Amino acid sequence: MARLCALGKNRLGVPGVIHFTVRSAGCTDHGWMRVRLLSLLVLWVLATPVAGSELRWEGPPLPDDYRGPMLVDNSQYRYTAHDMLAFSTAEHLTDSFPELLPLRSAIDTWAARVGIHPRLLSAVVRDSFAGSTVFGDWVDQNTVAQLAAGLGEVYALRASDPLAASQAVAAVSRALGFELDLPADLADARQLVAAPTAGPPLFGYFQPPWEIGDTWSGGGAHGPSHNALDFWGDWVPWGGDTTPYWVSAMQEGVARVWSSCSMSVIHPNGWTTSYYHLDNILVADQTPVLRNDRLANYADNEPQAICDGGFSTGPHVHMYQRYDGTNISVDEANVDFTAFSHHAGVGDYDTNCDRSWYNHFTVGTVCPNWDLLLNDAPGPGPLFEDGFESGSTANWTSTILQ
Repeated sequence: MARLCALGKNRLGVPGVIHFTVRSAGCTDHGWMRVRLLSLLVLWVLATPVAGSELRWEGPPLPDDYRGPMLVDNSQYRYTAHDMLAFSTAEHLTDSFPELLPLRSAIDTWAARVGIHPRLLSAVVRDSFAGSTVFGDWVDQNTVAQLAAGLGEVYALRASDPLAASQAVAAVSRALGFELDLPADLADARQLVAAPTAGPPLFGYFQPPWEIGDTWSGGGAHGPSHNALDFWGDWVPWGGDTTPYWVSAMQEGVARVWSSCSMSVIHPNGWTTSYYHLDNILVADQTPVLRNDRLANYADNEPQAICDGGFSTGPHVHMYQRYDGTNISVDEANVDFTAFSHHAGVGDYDTNCDRSWYNHFTVGTVCPNWDLLLNDAPGPGPLFEDGFESGSTANWTSTILQ
């Protein structure tokens, strides 16, 4: 019955923040909305760190107090490493919601970004678009992104509640005023395939997401549970040359290419690493990659960088991690990047070096946004698997990781 459309300011009248609301018609004034969106993004960029692209809910308040019957079992929300390999969104849309096929790549990208099973996300997207034409344009892509952001925000707050997924879908539909007509079997528990290894902490397994021997910069942690970081080579503006800067596989796995700007690598231990704002992707979907293999450049122009919606302040790669479908903070207590670890600060994009920094194991302390993060991880072969995050060699053990 409704479609999300963008207006010029939020309900509090704060400039520079996109507010999504509901219109009952088809929202045909796309040109006006794009002008408004672009002008607002300019204001947002001015208030955002050197590299930024975090997805946030920008709609009305989310009423997360639903206590009715089960709408969605929490197992139907989770998007595990096994699901990312086995589930085909294209086949599902063809069979169930063919009208959403123009949004297949956006559904895949934002499902991976937020950690929502695309079967659930596509059902909510279908309900939000009921009675409206799906164009598959940038406005529609951002509708998918905002639905995913709202679902993710409520689910993260309520994750321990058996009704967390139900509360998430109810909150988004109530906030935006559309009716839910979800498949009944989403309320049933499904059998999840367990990850083959234990979760965090995990040290000495991942390398940084660029080639060994190169030096890049990194920002502050952000995203759900601080599970994301932004990285870039020498800073260039939009239109600059990013072809020297290769995003590389952080460890072996199977590539899932969601679109021309978005992909993930599914690792054999149940972890996943994902990347957005890409261009020139070199690997094919469902093909194996090895650690340090080139995956893609990060995009040199904004339309390519946000080919599935969202926003970006400039050329960089947005990298985020999960274990078995759960967001994992990139903080040094949970995971490192072999060459360095990250001490996550307060809130999103914290660049105050008293609270947020990188522990580079040969360079020392590196503040966010400084071009000092040398990827000097060892080449394929021995990787140090324990104690490495402390910078002390006393407890290192070497294991060949195939």
